[in-house]
Amino acid sequence: MHDLKTLYHQFEQLKIAEKLSYSIGEKVIIVPSEITCLKSTKRSSIYKLLLRRSNNYYPVIFKIYNSTAYKNEVEINIYKKAYTILKEFLPRIYLIETVKNETWIFMEFVNQIRGQLNFSPAHFQYIIPSIAKLHGQTFENRFKKNKSVWKGWLPVYTSTSMKKNRVKYMNQTVDLLNAAIKDKRISDIIKPYYPSLIKLYNKGPDFFPELVENGSSITHGDLHMQNICSKNVTQNTPWNIQFIDWESAKYSSVWFDMVVLVELLLGFRKDWQQNAEEIRTQCVKIYVNEMKKYGITFTTDPMTLYKMAYLQRTLERGLHTQLRRIFDNREGELLSYHLEKISTWGRELGIYE
Repeated sequence: MHDLKTLYHQFEQLKIAEKLSYSIGEKVIIVPSEITCLKSTKRSSIYKLLLRRSNNYYPVIFKIYNSTAYKNEVEINIYKKAYTILKEFLPRIYLIETVKNETWIFMEFVNQIRGQLNFSPAHFQYIIPSIAKLHGQTFENRFKKNKSVWKGWLPVYTSTSMKKNRVKYMNQTVDLLNAAIKDKRISDIIKPYYPSLIKLYNKGPDFFPELVENGSSITHGDLHMQNICSKNVTQNTPWNIQFIDWESAKYSSVWFDMVVLVELLLGFRKDWQQNAEEIRTQCVKIYVNEMKKYGITFTTDPMTLYKMAYLQRTLERGLHTQLRRIFDNREGELLSYHLEKISTWGRELGIYE
């Protein structure tokens, strides 16, 4: 985290207000007393700035990426190299500066959906069309038409390096399971699933070739409510959606975004679980109908693809995350949910055979 006075002094030295004025199209001034740090980690720091113009004020987000380490490269390049292709799905980018070993990005402030309203399953219908549009516009050959844009920095799910990464995480998950079976806090939860899970992990890392066979596109990779924004959230009109925090973006099966959006929320929202089958079925139906608008259909049953995507993602990362959280003395709220779904959907789809 930067000292705020030093930061403002840097703004003056680099003539940031003048550059923002040029980008925005009118004279603006950064209000020094209204610089607020929203979040600071080893990877990046996020600040909210207030700009003054002729007749009013408005906020912008200022993000400092500390270096190209800490998985920053993908998100920086989404804004820097892919902005013209993806700008419909992004906050407006006002300015990108390189300052020593840091990258500074000044962007439009957009409100997270979380906190704007009491989110219900009916609201998925206002988010899924934007996800389908992102996928539809970057699907397979449409992605390849712009291959020079993505080359060298965007992770590709089928690449050797990403496959090695999946193997690494699955091996770590097995280690965590071996530790969990001896841990009094969770051994009783793990025990019924432990033998079949160990056998299953020996078959990895990729359980469902159908996921890739049914098509890939640019996927955001982390579509939970904090990363989905909209200026105007109403129940009766389409939402103008922007996605933020693109560090997990990749070229991968389109179905991964759907299970992050829908299934993880179902896992957390116990009050929705009685109607879970109806909710996920409706969401899959909306997504399939939206993808048809871009000429995209699926040869495998869409609900089957949804379940495959959930199982693949949970086995490669989700279970690892929940176990790691427990061993770090944080809550692993989704552990039981994941274990039950791996068991029931895994048997339904035949991956234990």
